[in-house]
Amino acid sequence: MSPFNTLVHKKIIVMPTERVSGDDSIINPPRVLIGCPVRNRGWILPRYLRSLLELEYPQHCIEYAFVVNDSTDDTLGILQEFARSSISPVHITIKNMGSRRPSSRGAYNIGNLAILRNILLQIFLSSECSHLFSVDSDILVTPDSLSALLRLNLPIVSLLVRNDHHLGDLGYYNISQLQGDHYRPVQDFPRGGVIQVDCTGAAYLIQRGVIEMGVRYYPHRQGEDVGFCEDARARGISIWCHTGVEGSHVMTGARCSKETQTGAFLKEGGAT
Repeated sequence: MSPFNTLVHKKIIVMPTERVSGDDSIINPPRVLIGCPVRNRGWILPRYLRSLLELEYPQHCIEYAFVVNDSTDDTLGILQEFARSSISPVHITIKNMGSRRPSSRGAYNIGNLAILRNILLQIFLSSECSHLFSVDSDILVTPDSLSALLRLNLPIVSLLVRNDHHLGDLGYYNISQLQGDHYRPVQDFPRGGVIQVDCTGAAYLIQRGVIEMGVRYYPHRQGEDVGFCEDARARGISIWCHTGVEGSHVMTGARCSKETQTGAFLKEGGAT
């Protein structure tokens, strides 16, 4: 028998509502590392970084970490400019994998992504942060998202991110359940609650204890996030999603205006 709960079709484990609602304040806010691997994201990085700066969370309790890989655009320059203006520590690591694959969605090497994400985990472990907020560079989070996830005090918990823009299937989000040997999207779920899932990705909060237990990313035909979630569940770690907090997934077809491409996150007040 598996030591973890595997969802069956249309059976959703929902957290009691008292764990979701309540006082918005966090006493003694923990230190959080926010980041992701980044490649050729100059077209979205300013918007992404601004959404992180707009989080309703003390900047002195935040660190940032980005693993830049095989970029040929102005990704590195944007991040360096961000680091110079930020009052929070910003860790920039360059790890080129020699990949010749295009940086468009679906063209990444999953094995390389697993390596890059594990580098991020090592950066996190070398910090004094208690949580890792893994937010992909094409996800724009809402100001209340980090605080909302922290209040739940769960080992791994994501916000809701819609993926169906590129899949042509309405209702496909970043949460899935294992059916046989394949992960299927969870489409029928309560809004405004917290549900247990088999796999998530895109934007999720991880407690330090999860990573200290040895949970890592591994290549999987459905993505490296699946490898991470499978490793976590095999160790008895539950995975959750807060369906009342939703981020925006900016697809590669969308492009920023010239204003946002020139470092709009540096506008007055943007780095405080």
